[in-house]
Amino acid sequence: DETFLCMWGMNCNALIRGYNLSAHLHEAHGIHGQDRTLVMCKWNHCGRELNKESLCRHVEEIHMGIVYTCECGNAYSRRDTLNRHKQ
Repeated sequence: DETFLCMWGMNCNALIRGYNLSAHLHEAHGIHGQDRTLVMCKWNHCGRELNKESLCRHVEEIHMGIVYTCECGNAYSRRDTLNRHKQ
């Protein structure tokens, strides 16, 4: 897995892996609450407002550029899309 530099706000700069993103945002940046809680993406000053449940997908897809590849060679920007493809 790739390691990414956290770009949440000005002073973090922690090294994180994509699969650790949710825990990192919760522990280091206080992102918590119900899934439908509105939060603002502060990754590289993005400013987009979205539901908390969508934040990690947004950061992985838009800011980290993480790609999920199937054994057949197809690539998807979201893990849930890959899982639907596999089914």
